[in-house]
Parts: sequence; C-alpha cells; structure tokens
Amino acid sequence: MTRKLETLPPVPDAHAFRHAMKPGGRESLAHMLMFPEHGIAGFIYPAVLADGSAKAKMTLFGAGLSAPIHEQFDEVVSDTMNFDDWLSGPLRMAVTQPHQRVELEWNGERIRFKGAFEALHPPYLFSSNPAGNPPYYGDDRTEQHGRLTAELEVEGRNLALSGYLIRDHSWGPRIWGLNQHYKWFHAATEHCSVHFFEMLSFGRRQLRGFVFKDGVIQHLTEADYDFTYNDQMMQQTFRAEVGDAAGRKVVINCKAFANIQLEYDPMVYLNEAPVTVEIDGQPGAGWCEFCFNRNYFDFARQHVTQYG
Repeated sequence: MTRKLETLPPVPDAHAFRHAMKPGGRESLAHMLMFPEHGIAGFIYPAVLADGSAKAKMTLFGAGLSAPIHEQFDEVVSDTMNFDDWLSGPLRMAVTQPHQRVELEWNGERIRFKGAFEALHPPYLFSSNPAGNPPYYGDDRTEQHGRLTAELEVEGRNLALSGYLIRDHSWGPRIWGLNQHYKWFHAATEHCSVHFFEMLSFGRRQLRGFVFKDGVIQHLTEADYDFTYNDQMMQQTFRAEVGDAAGRKVVINCKAFANIQLEYDPMVYLNEAPVTVEIDGQPGAGWCEFCFNRNYFDFARQHVTQYG
C-alpha cells in the first residue's frame, strides 16, 4: 500500500557552506560531469582539510578525448574564505543560492570550463536518515542532482554543454579503507532522481539514499540491482529497482559510456562509470562508482571473465 506522500524537512542553508571541523576532518564538494553526446565525463573537486590545506582537482576522460586529463592545484587557504566565493588556483566555485544554484569555473593549462548548476530537487542530508551517516565516512553529507549549462574548451574544441550534474558535499572524517566495498549510485532525469550509497563495512551493510519523484523527496529503503563487467572488471551496465519510505518503486536501466580507475587512497581503487539512464522511458544521466579493496580487486580481476 502506498503511504501518504510527505516530503522530507528542508536542509538548513548553513549546510551549503564551509563547516568547522575537528583536526583530521575533510570537506569536499564533488561535481560530476556527464556529457555522453560528446563522449566526455569528469569532475570538478575542491577539498579542504581542517588545517586549511586545500586541493582543487579537475579530471576529464572518455572516448571523446585523446587521453584522460588530470589537473590539480594545492595550497593553504584562509579560514575566512567560504563557498559563496571559493577561489583556489584555476578553480572558482560560488554558491550563489544555497542548495539551488552554484557557479563553477576552471581555468587550467589544458581545460577551461565555465558553467552553472541549477538544482532539480532539494538536497538529501544523510543525517536525516533514521540510521544517520556512517561516522567513519563523514560527520554528514548532502547529495543533489541538477541541470548544468556550461562552456568547455579542451583539446582545441569549444563545446556548448547542457546536461545533468551530480553534486556531493561531505564534511568530517574520511577513512576510505574501512569500506570493504561500496556502490555510490546516481540516476537523474527531468522528472525523477535516485541516489543510493551502499557500504559494506565491518561485515555490515549500510544503505542510504533518496528517491525524488512527483515533487516529493523520500528516504530510499531498498535497492536490488544487477550489473555486468568488462574483462578489466569495470562496470558496464547497471539495472536497479529501488523502493522508498512512501512505498514507491522505481526501475532504472543504465549503460556506461566511459570508465576510469582512480587511486585516491592506498587501500582502495575507485572504479568510475558515468552512465546513460532510463527511468520510466525518460532519458537521463548518472554515475556508478564502485570502491574495491585493492588486494581483492587485483585478485578478482584475474577471474572476472570466468566468474564475474
């Protein structure tokens, strides 16, 4: 039986900005870029530690480029600089309307980008879930989907872009290796958005996420899925059926249009798959990140064509 549809309480505007953190804390804002029509995906990723040490990263990859491009800038930033006008090397990020609009610029050696994010739905705050946020993976985090309009200059081309952007904002501890494995999944269309984060840690399954549909955002409560790998154990297709606290069901079909493996931590690999999406016949885009313990992945990849 479908329950009464009631949207979740609003997320305070303060969570759109920089947080005070204990020593060792880390705040990051991942902006995932998906342009399947151009064969290009990537991300813009500012991060700052409690002591002010900051990184600005931008990566682009996919069949539309001759090779992956990685640019990074490191510095120590002022305690008073905030996300309403964050400047770090080639990066500018400006939250001009909390949880609604963000301006992004990157003026690097090989990549130039200028765009704006407009939210499709309210952000989802992990601490709003009855089980809270896993404490080894942050004090809290928000996840949100939106539309992106942008201009990109790369490899001698000037591209006018229009598509989707996934925005992930987390703050607090980040102990990557405590996840034996996780799936960080996003799917966005004009009328429906789904996110789930499934972590396998300490022998327990942690599941968080949301469904936004018919103008209502609700806690995701279940996620069943199946997927395929290529011979390098990179995810290629992904099909999920999810349910939420209001009793709604959503079926999502995805196909990867690019892959890359990232090595942000000595314990794990992050296997990335930007995807094309279909929900109820509506096209969209999304992201499917698998995190693997390195020892397990290196062993399992040898057997993936036979057993995977």
